[in-house]
Parts: sequence; structure tokens; C-alpha cells
Amino acid sequence: MKENLEKYLPEISGAVIGLLLAFCFIGLGFYKTIFVIVMLVCGALVGHYWPLLKNLKNR
Repeated sequence: MKENLEKYLPEISGAVIGLLLAFCFIGLGFYKTIFVIVMLVCGALVGHYWPLLKNLKNR
């Protein structure tokens, strides 16, 4: 079972993400879902670059 999970992890992850997006589109609507996705990407970018910004500030 673990071997199959590791083998098909990208497909399973994609299916789960697709299911969550479908529920968001149904529950929230198109524009609210797009807004949530944009805010999620912005938060991920800030979280990724935050340590780099702290290093630049300390110089």
C-alpha cells in the first residue's frame, strides 16, 4: 500500500486539490475562489521570501 501511495502521490495530490477547488467554486463562487487563490499565492510568496528580506534588512 505504501509503495502505491508513493508511486501515485502526485496524482492523488492533484485529485485532492481539484476536489477542494471544486467545492470552493460551488460554495463560494468563481470570483471569491479566485480571490482566495490569489491571496494564497501572495502569502506563499511572502513566506518564501521573508527570510531573504530579513537578511537584506540586517545588512
